[in-house]
Amino acid sequence: MFGTGILASNICDGGGFWYADEAAPAPDIQFHFLPGSGLEHGLAPVGNGVTLNSAFLRPRSRGTVRLASNDPRAKPLIDPNYWGDPYDVRISIAGFRLARRIMAQPALRAFTGAEAHPGAAAVSDEDIRAYACRHAKTDYHPVGTCKMGAEDDPSAVVTPRLRLKGIENLRVCDSSVMPFVNSSNTNAPTIMIAEKAADMIRAEQGL
Repeated sequence: MFGTGILASNICDGGGFWYADEAAPAPDIQFHFLPGSGLEHGLAPVGNGVTLNSAFLRPRSRGTVRLASNDPRAKPLIDPNYWGDPYDVRISIAGFRLARRIMAQPALRAFTGAEAHPGAAAVSDEDIRAYACRHAKTDYHPVGTCKMGAEDDPSAVVTPRLRLKGIENLRVCDSSVMPFVNSSNTNAPTIMIAEKAADMIRAEQGL
C-alpha cells in the first residue's frame, strides 16, 4: 500500500536474454535479476545484496513421465533428466559465466560488493558444476509431455492439428505439446497454441 516492504516488488524486477552458444538460432540464456540476496531455495541470505540467475532455455536433455501403476490416483513417475546431455552442462556453465561478468561490471560494483554464492573460489567448470548440482532448479515452465509431431513420428503424442493419437475428438492445446522449450517464458506461446486450436475447431465445424 505504501510502496515499501517485500510485496512492493514483483521479486524479479529485471531480466534479459542472450547467447551462451553463439551458434544458437535464438537466445539460449535468460537472466532474472532479483533485488535481494539468497532469494532462492536452499540459499541463506547474506545481508543486503542482489541476485542474478542465468537460466538455460534450449536444453537437449529429455526426461520421462511414466505411469507408476494402473491406479489412476497414483502419482506418475517423473524424471526430468536435467543435464542428461553434456551440451546442456557446457552451455549452463557458459551462461553462469555470463551472469558473473555482468555483475562484475564497474557500473554495478558500488551496489554488489563481493560475490556471496558460489563465491570467488568457484573458478573451474567443475567448481561451477558442483555448485549447480547442489542449487540449480527448474523455472517452472515444463513442456513437452504430449509432444506434437508428424503423423508418422512414433514419439509424437498429438498431430499437427493437436489431435491426440488413438482417441477421437480429443485435443491437447497447452505447453505440453511443444516439442522443444521456446526461448522465452511459456505463457504467451501457450495462449497462441490455444488460440490456434480454437481456430482449427471453428474451421472444422464450419463456424
